[in-house]
Amino acid sequence: MVEKYQKEVDKENNIHYYGAFEHDKLVGSMKLYDFKMNVFGHFFPLGGLGSVAVDLLHKKEKVAKDIVTYFLNHYDEQDYSLTALYPFRPDFYYKMGFGYGTKKDQYKVVPDAFPDFGNKQDLTYLTEEDSQAVVNCYNEYASKHHGFFYADDPHFDAYLKSFKTKVIGVKKNGKITGFSVFTFNRESENNVLSNNIHIHQLIYNEPNALQQISTFFHSQKDQVNRIMISTQDLDFHYLLDDARNDSNNLIPPVFHETNKSGIGIMYRIINVKRFFQQLGKHHFNRVSTTVTFNVRDSFYKKNEGPVTVSFNNGKPFVTQGAKAQITIDIDISDLSSLVLGIVDFKKLYMYGRAKVSDEQYVDDVNLLFHTTESPICTTGF
Repeated sequence: MVEKYQKEVDKENNIHYYGAFEHDKLVGSMKLYDFKMNVFGHFFPLGGLGSVAVDLLHKKEKVAKDIVTYFLNHYDEQDYSLTALYPFRPDFYYKMGFGYGTKKDQYKVVPDAFPDFGNKQDLTYLTEEDSQAVVNCYNEYASKHHGFFYADDPHFDAYLKSFKTKVIGVKKNGKITGFSVFTFNRESENNVLSNNIHIHQLIYNEPNALQQISTFFHSQKDQVNRIMISTQDLDFHYLLDDARNDSNNLIPPVFHETNKSGIGIMYRIINVKRFFQQLGKHHFNRVSTTVTFNVRDSFYKKNEGPVTVSFNNGKPFVTQGAKAQITIDIDISDLSSLVLGIVDFKKLYMYGRAKVSDEQYVDDVNLLFHTTESPICTTGF
C-alpha cells in the first residue's frame, strides 16, 4: 500500500494527499480527486473525497469534520460547484449535506441468462497495446451518459496488465466499440471445477457490441456456475432472459428475488448559485418559471440561504432578488439528489423532505427536475 501511495504522490495526476496534524502528529488524512463528470451532457469539474482516515486515539475530536470542511473549501475556492464521495456510513455524510446517488443492483445469474445473439466474430482479448483505444471507448460512452467520469489517463492499465483479470472487446477497423473486464472466482474452495465470473466493467457504444459480449458470456454456461455483475442501470434485468439470482427466495406474494441493492456514491452541491450558472447550457424540460430555493446547509454555512433561479424555456438564470412564482424549502443533501435527477420532487414532497409554497406547483417542480436517466458512476475512489 505504501508503495502504491508513493507512486501516486510522485506522479503528476488528479490525486492529492492531505494530512490533518495536531502539532507535528498526523491525526487524520484524505485523498482529493480532480474529476470531470458528465452532467446532462456536459463535463463539469467535480471534487472527489476518498481514503478519509482518523487516528483511533483521536476519534470524536472532530478531525473528520475538519477534513470534510477543508475538502469543501478547497474545491469551492477553485470555483467547483459539485463534489462526491463513497461513504463509510451514508447517514453520517447525509447529515453533512451529501445526497444519495443512484442505487446499485448486484445480479448473480446463470450464464445463459445473457442472450445468445449468434455473433461474436469481432470479439478479441485486449492487451496493454489497446490501452488508449480502451480509454477512447470508455470516454465515448462517458460523453453520452449522465454521471460518468471522464478518464484522462491510462485508466484501465491495471486491468490490462493483470494476469488474473480478463479484458475482452469488440474491435472493428482498429476501433473498440465495447469491452468488458471480468475475473474468475471459485464457487467453492472444495471444488476447483466450479467457478463464477465477476464482471467489473461493461461498456458499449452500440447495440452490436453489447450483443457480442452477451453472446460471449452465454457461451460460458458449460463451465461457469453464475455470473455476477453490479450495475446502476435500473433496467438491466430487461437484457437478461432470466434475472433471478441464486437465492430461490420469493418476496410475498410472488415476487422472485433478482438482486441485492445498495446505496453508494453520494453527491453534494457546494455552491448552489454557481451550480445553476454552470448549468446554463442545460434545459430543464423546457419549463418556464421562477423558483426561490431556501437552502438549508447547516454544515457548510456559506452555501445556506435563498437562491432565486429563473427558468426560461428550461434554461436556468440566477436572478437574485427577482419575484419567485414558487418557493421551495429543502436541505442541500436532498437538493443535490433532486437536481441531478436521482429522485423526483413529488417523492421528496410526500416524504416531508421538501416544502413548496403552494401545493398546486408540485407537478410543475416535478416536471422541471424529472430526468429519464439517473447518474451512473463506475469510477471507484
